Amino acid sequence: MGELFVQSYLNQYTEQGRLHCSCGEEHSLQTRKILLDEGVLERLPDLIADRYGSAAKVWVLSDENTEEAAGRSCKGLISRFSLSGTVLPASPRPRTTAEVIRSLSGEAGSPDLILAVGSGTISDIAKMVSRALDVPNWCVPTAASVDAYTSGTSALKLPHRHITEPARPAEVILADLDVLEKAPRLLFLAGVGDLLAKYLSYLDWNLSALITGEYFCEQTARLCLDSARQAIGAVAELCADGRAAVRSLTDAILVSGLAMQALISSRPASSAEHTIAHYWELAHSVGNPALELHGLLAGISSRILLVIYGQFYGDSALWDFDLEDRLRSLESEPPWEQALTPEVQAFHQQIREEMESLRTSPAIYRSRLENARSHRGRITDLAGELLAELEKAVNVLGELSFPFSLSEYRIDPRQALVPVRYIRFLRNRYSTFNLIHETGAEDRVLGLLERQIGTFS
Repeated sequence: MGELFVQSYLNQYTEQGRLHCSCGEEHSLQTRKILLDEGVLERLPDLIADRYGSAAKVWVLSDENTEEAAGRSCKGLISRFSLSGTVLPASPRPRTTAEVIRSLSGEAGSPDLILAVGSGTISDIAKMVSRALDVPNWCVPTAASVDAYTSGTSALKLPHRHITEPARPAEVILADLDVLEKAPRLLFLAGVGDLLAKYLSYLDWNLSALITGEYFCEQTARLCLDSARQAIGAVAELCADGRAAVRSLTDAILVSGLAMQALISSRPASSAEHTIAHYWELAHSVGNPALELHGLLAGISSRILLVIYGQFYGDSALWDFDLEDRLRSLESEPPWEQALTPEVQAFHQQIREEMESLRTSPAIYRSRLENARSHRGRITDLAGELLAELEKAVNVLGELSFPFSLSEYRIDPRQALVPVRYIRFLRNRYSTFNLIHETGAEDRVLGLLERQIGTFS
């Protein structure tokens, strides 16, 4: 097997975790060691002893499922140290909330090291407890289901708000193929589904850079895109060589997480599809608990956006706007509060916070529309290439029975459309939805989706 993608990226950084990037900025990583291979858990006790000594105090966080998958084994391997830990219930699934973080920070006491054994939620919680206690954390992933393991943030759930909070990244990742390969197939598909979003995030970040002048790092954006391409390759290998597929996918998700850590932002890895997925989670739109996995929701929402983006970028007539007419329309729009329907009133506070950070003016709108017109060819060419790749990826996943049907999740099609209509309100991050709105194509594009929503059922 060749060198890991994630290791080749880590090798670009200095021993202090610094990289002078081609974008002109300096990026930094706190994650400095990643082991992805067979039997790497056997190295855990020696690594802890080398770093923290024979008397190290280790607090282990897992849940009932991940305790069975690897937590018990880890504890047996490091039993010579001073061990404590918490095993969260498997049902209901743990959630990353402020209350959980406060409670576990008290339970953890004052360890030398926090060891997270689990998937995305366990990793996110451990990173937040690690930050709260100012104690380092390591991670033993139990499934290649999300790209959170190596990110520098955690997805914090509030009653009607999802926020991305700074967290303390895991310094060491021990991804053991013997553990990862045993994870349920749905978790593998969730990992690939999460990476489908990278085609859209690469497009939307490029779009924003061209239209709004937002900072853009090509190297990091490309890194996430290439991780998605590698993930699709992993799917193709799944039937022939399951272990090689898991290795390839895990490599890809770890790279994607490092990209977010390097930028201190999820911009390289998520866009409008994640806003939809988070809304469905918070609004309890998913009636099938078995499929309420972040990566699966990101995957099906990416497929829905493929239709919307394809319609907009593929229809040249939608770009034939009259500049002055659009400016008058944008200036005369009613306040955002008047655009909210009762079904999104529960998210009023979230929308208010996003809208308070929104900068708009006639001059800003004029600049954006002029830039859209100026860069139209470049934007549509890029969109065409990326959407064609995304469509092929969706087809590949469909052949492996990825749950792309709303009925499988038991999501009401009408409920599924709610966040789509309010993308630009739910998050102040420029995407294709902003351009669709500003060019005046919103009613036509969303109208098409409403007529076609039955095809996703």
